[in-house]
Amino acid sequence: MEQAIYWLVGAVGMPLINWLKNRFKLAEQAAIWLTLLVSVLLAAAALLLSQELSWADFNGENMLAALGQVLAAATLAYKLLRGK
Repeated sequence: MEQAIYWLVGAVGMPLINWLKNRFKLAEQAAIWLTLLVSVLLAAAALLLSQELSWADFNGENMLAALGQVLAAATLAYKLLRGK
């Protein structure tokens, strides 16, 4: 169950990423960097929500694992919704 929060945050983050890309009219390289930045922020929020990360003991390994899951979920949600 603890892994589900990362997938949920990633799926919810996809509309946020699309909204920001449209708002600032970003494409190609800039859109990729925006996606990565938002995913990092969402992964940190997910880690804090799941209480796996506290500000006192930041673990880069946990952050990279969460980032991978959030980014994968956002990409999957984007591909599934884009196909419609």
